[in-house]
Amino acid sequence: MHRFPTAGELAEGLGGRTYGMSRRGEPLLVTTIGTGERNALVFAGPHPDEPVGFLTIRALARVLTGEPARRAGMRWHLVPCVDPDGARLNEGWYAHPGDRAAYGRHHYRPAFAEQVEWTFGDPMPETAALAALIDELRPA
Repeated sequence: MHRFPTAGELAEGLGGRTYGMSRRGEPLLVTTIGTGERNALVFAGPHPDEPVGFLTIRALARVLTGEPARRAGMRWHLVPCVDPDGARLNEGWYAHPGDRAAYGRHHYRPAFAEQVEWTFGDPMPETAALAALIDELRPA
């Protein structure tokens, strides 16, 4: 792949169950692979201008489904994108990695107080949903 996947492509590609909704009404999805006793949680996209995590989640899903021995007795929970709203605002450059003009025209980075991992005091819907998922899964 010579581009980064869009939020829609991530949702279609991995599927899964909805664990919450974003500020703009996008479903927040988690895919579970394996049946182990302990849980592992991996999420991508807390910074929507750093989409390499989207590729990492896809690759990890392929490894875990294609090579069951790699699951190491774990039940893996993969969240392809924890900030789909922010990801959609960056999609103008995802198709052109390395194109500085496209990046400059379409780059979006949320303000510090609007980033998923920094709003636990007054959580955004994405943060509250991720915290609830962590509480539910109790990852090892």
